[in-house]
Amino acid sequence: MSKDDFDYEAHERLRERVANEADSVLWTFKAYYVGADFYSKWDRRSDWTVFGIAGLLTVALIWDSLPNIIPISLAISTAVIAGYQRMANPGDTAENYYRAAHAYQRLFDEFRDFIMLELPDKKTGLEEMEERYRELAVRRRKLNEDMPEVTSKWYDELDDSIYEEVGTHDMAKTKLTGSAKLIDEAPEKNLEGSVTDRIAGEAKLNEEDSTDENEGEE
Repeated sequence: MSKDDFDYEAHERLRERVANEADSVLWTFKAYYVGADFYSKWDRRSDWTVFGIAGLLTVALIWDSLPNIIPISLAISTAVIAGYQRMANPGDTAENYYRAAHAYQRLFDEFRDFIMLELPDKKTGLEEMEERYRELAVRRRKLNEDMPEVTSKWYDELDDSIYEEVGTHDMAKTKLTGSAKLIDEAPEKNLEGSVTDRIAGEAKLNEEDSTDENEGEE
């Protein structure tokens, strides 16, 4: 029987770090989408409000039978709403948030590919796994520096249902990265075990699996 010298504990620590990074990216891109949708709706509603008031103003001027206070009030309302919209710029904010959301979602997809294809495979090699993790982590930090700030109120709109939304199959709906675990027991550090397995469930590996493989090679 050949000796399995794979460092399962180091892999488990790596799996937890990957889960932390992927979990953060997941919540971030979801929060950006929530904020982007809000600003996009605000922009459309403001446009329709201005359009509606302008229409009423036009009618009031054509009829020329209404008190002067009405067209004056409508004109002032149109100017105030249009001016506020111009200063707040919800359309540009929505566009920037969508751009950030797309960027973080692409990064999350790469984390998922890494978790599902490379992290569960010992043949990839622990060193190569760690290098890929560092590459993805650096990209996340660069995004954090380059993208607009997303406030906590958009995170408050989210709940654990986001894990269900990103699942690619029935198992991934409850364990996003559990199959990357190589050992059964390991101390959890940053994430709760259930969250770690949701994010890195497919990368969960067991020493017993390796023992069975080696016995089969004898």
